[in-house]
Amino acid sequence: MSKKTVVFMMLFAFVLGLTSANAATIKAVKVQGNIPINADDPFWTRYGPTFHKHVVVDLDPQMITNPMWPAPATKWVNVRAATNGKEIAVRLSWTDPTRNDIMVRSQQYKDQAAIMFPVNQGGEEPPFTMGGDGERVNIWQWKATWDKEGAGTTGNAGMSDMEDQYKFMAMGSGSYYMYEPSGKLTGKEPAHASGSKEDGSKSGGAGDISKRGSYVDFGMGKNEGVFNPGRATGNMLSDASMRISPVEDLNAEGFSTLTTQAHQDVQGNGNWSNNRWSVVFKRSLTNSDSNDTQFSGGKTPMAIAVWNGQNKERNGQKGVTQWNELQY
Repeated sequence: MSKKTVVFMMLFAFVLGLTSANAATIKAVKVQGNIPINADDPFWTRYGPTFHKHVVVDLDPQMITNPMWPAPATKWVNVRAATNGKEIAVRLSWTDPTRNDIMVRSQQYKDQAAIMFPVNQGGEEPPFTMGGDGERVNIWQWKATWDKEGAGTTGNAGMSDMEDQYKFMAMGSGSYYMYEPSGKLTGKEPAHASGSKEDGSKSGGAGDISKRGSYVDFGMGKNEGVFNPGRATGNMLSDASMRISPVEDLNAEGFSTLTTQAHQDVQGNGNWSNNRWSVVFKRSLTNSDSNDTQFSGGKTPMAIAVWNGQNKERNGQKGVTQWNELQY
């Protein structure tokens, strides 16, 4: 991205009210020992070392790209941070009177939060609009649905499914669905309920349900063994067993370039109580992943985003900040 483009975007942001005056400095508290991942641990509350160490950061409307969002539900977020010399942790908390952590029906939207860092910690800051061409950012995105589903602990067994929302839904017979043994792609023709083709010959699919693997769902159950292309192709949105936590480790180089990392490195946890979400993100200061931000210089730019599911916020429809400074 050229300097002219960056200047234009900053001027555009200034017009929209996203000025550097809103930038905050978040100082990570230096501690000894383990940093709790539980967002409601006393470590993060009035009895811990982060008490009175929080910073309130204002969130602005996302008005730079479509879909613009002039009225996000979340106006501010409380930010705390801690480091023990080996790990860095950031805790966000904000008011939210509705807990939106189920997204099965089309009319449901989930609560989410994310923090973003430049991958290259030297030189000029990349655009805070998810980076730019050749200016990669590392995004840690927490999802309330992944928290509810026990990401990183329960595997696929905890994933919500249609029958969780529609208790009296009719279960179809095998003829309604295409089956693949153990949910894997085989290239074989799916079986009919009888295991035979219409002309009487045997199907190439797994017709004998008694011989199907444990992942195969004989109707519409949680294991989703019924032809699940997302799981079969290794998509962690479909395959919860690939997740290590409720936080997805991502990269971007500008709008519409968000990409899941092959190696997930970020731990996290969220808790909703008293009309409030609290979320902790935690990772080692440095690692060997070239797609990750390496925390080695004592400070880094950090941007924040929050989505309110009750307000039908998703994608670019969210409350955002530009670059703040995280000191560690």
